[in-house]
Amino acid sequence: MIYLIRAAATLAAMFLTVGTARAETFQLSEPTHAAYQEYLKLIGSTRKGAFAAAEDGSGAYYIYCEDVNCLTTGMTQETLDKCRSLTGKDCVLLAVGRELRMEIAVVPARTALPSDSEILANVLTPERLKAYIVGNTMQGEYRNKRKWREYYAEDGAIRGKDDRLGALRGRYDFKDDAVCYYYDGNSDWNWCARISILDGKVYFLEDDELVTNEFNTEWLQGNPHNL
Repeated sequence: MIYLIRAAATLAAMFLTVGTARAETFQLSEPTHAAYQEYLKLIGSTRKGAFAAAEDGSGAYYIYCEDVNCLTTGMTQETLDKCRSLTGKDCVLLAVGRELRMEIAVVPARTALPSDSEILANVLTPERLKAYIVGNTMQGEYRNKRKWREYYAEDGAIRGKDDRLGALRGRYDFKDDAVCYYYDGNSDWNWCARISILDGKVYFLEDDELVTNEFNTEWLQGNPHNL
């Protein structure tokens, strides 16, 4: 996680990065929610400010005035513009001052599972994992219904698409009973996961914890999206 502090005259700003479309309840990652709480502490009950979050809930930018009499003309637009620039994503204005513009919910990235969980009991063996991955497709959603889809070619290439980021390219390999993903130009996205399939649903696990910032993941045979 990277923090960037900026200050100029009576204005201070902070950008937080960690690591879709707007929903009725906007979902935030835990670090982004922590940034929002920090913003509330900084503005207190008298300072002016604005807080914007990336549409996937995983990045934020805020700005506030230390001087209670400062001018706030253009503050909300500047907050949105900086959020888009620094996260590389579309952003949503969540708050002006202490007033929330929409309901928010915090979605943890991981959730512990009990030792007798059926999800843990249905983790794919190395052989079944390769059979499910190689030459086939996965698709799902991130927070706030941002959709993704990836095809795993037989030569180890990842060819995918994200609703907001566009084309995705990378490679994958296997380590014991886990599949590891490596994305071109975005090494901070690289990760490994075990996969469980239960009642037709796909679940990702890291260190026996359920990855909960991915939703409605499906397995599709072949390359139906022509990725």
